[in-house]
Amino acid sequence: MTKFIELNTIGVSKDSQLRAAKVLRAVSDSSEQGNSQEDESFFKFNHKLMSNRWKQLRVVVDRSGLFSLPKFSPAFCTFFNQLLEPQPAFVWLKCEGNVEDCESFLRAHNIITRSGTQFGVGPKYVRISMLDTDENFTQFLDRLSSIQAR
Repeated sequence: MTKFIELNTIGVSKDSQLRAAKVLRAVSDSSEQGNSQEDESFFKFNHKLMSNRWKQLRVVVDRSGLFSLPKFSPAFCTFFNQLLEPQPAFVWLKCEGNVEDCESFLRAHNIITRSGTQFGVGPKYVRISMLDTDENFTQFLDRLSSIQAR
């Protein structure tokens, strides 16, 4: 591991390396101090955020009838020591019905996605990031929920 880090930091300034080390230390410290109520663990905070985003998206998709999402089976998480449903950083959204090009369909509604054809699947699928800002994610949900079945 030391050799890997040594080879991959060639050309990276010491200042950048020190900044990265400080960020990693803060993340590590937050997970060790996870018992404090005011200083929530980095991992718990982000797990809660992604969980809420997936719940909100599932509600919008279920109401629309135009789209579908993959179903994930819960799995045991060794970090949290409990059974959890996965909440990936990217959504594979499928356009149902007679929509053949999901990317173009969503673009017409001001939703920018990446076509499934760029990832080796059909054009009925798009990939959408769940990692955007709260404001952009809320706007995405609003735009998605405004699309009506025709």
